[in-house]
Amino acid sequence: MCFTCTSSGFESVELNFEGRLELDSSDILLNEIRKFAENRNIIIDSLYSRRQWATPISSANPEILKQGEAVLSRLVDIAAILEARIILVIPGAVDNSCISTTNLEITPYEDVYKRSLETISRTALKAEKSGITLAVENVPGKFLLSPLEMEQFIVKTESSAVGCYFDVANCLYCQGFPEQWIRILGKHIKAVHLKDYKLASGNLTGFVNIFEGDVNWPEVTKALSETGYDLSMTSEVLPSYKYHPEHLWESVSRRIDSLIEDIK
Repeated sequence: MCFTCTSSGFESVELNFEGRLELDSSDILLNEIRKFAENRNIIIDSLYSRRQWATPISSANPEILKQGEAVLSRLVDIAAILEARIILVIPGAVDNSCISTTNLEITPYEDVYKRSLETISRTALKAEKSGITLAVENVPGKFLLSPLEMEQFIVKTESSAVGCYFDVANCLYCQGFPEQWIRILGKHIKAVHLKDYKLASGNLTGFVNIFEGDVNWPEVTKALSETGYDLSMTSEVLPSYKYHPEHLWESVSRRIDSLIEDIK
């Protein structure tokens, strides 16, 4: 994976801890991964666990809520070992059915807000000690529906270790204007996910590669430039090609290079 990153022009990666890598990975394995990346000049910039959808930190079920907080806490431990800067945080969900799980819930909005704020604020105390940022992503969970609300949520944690992981295409999918979100959130944005979305789809099948959808990229890069954004931008393009996936990675790398030039 890291060999391909370097040959395709990527400088950093985001690791998902569900699948080939697990949350209970040993410290020995994690240190091996860190050294492997260091030897190839690859930065492990961010971490994520898809398990967050199955154990939302907004759940009305105390056991699931406890599991969700444990997932976040474990990701902080892993990030400290891997020297990762960012943890992608799913901020609970009013409706988590957009990702098929075994624990589908429709939860009152005010309850989601309260539980998620409390859990993230508690975990942030631990993250602060290691210089790690909990970056709340704007995901399609029918929660934190506007940039003003996202900004308020981050501020209410009262922690410098909490920011936003801004997903450009998720914003468009949820009927937002990415450039407006970027300008309002400003320095609260600590990482950016790059993909595109076709509005005509109207559902999750509309996510596509950069420049293949309806994102207004000139306005997005203009907004990023205005806010002085100079941190990582991570491609999130699924699924990969069945054969020779390196061609997709190389194409995405060139497209990100074009966006970086536009931001400058």
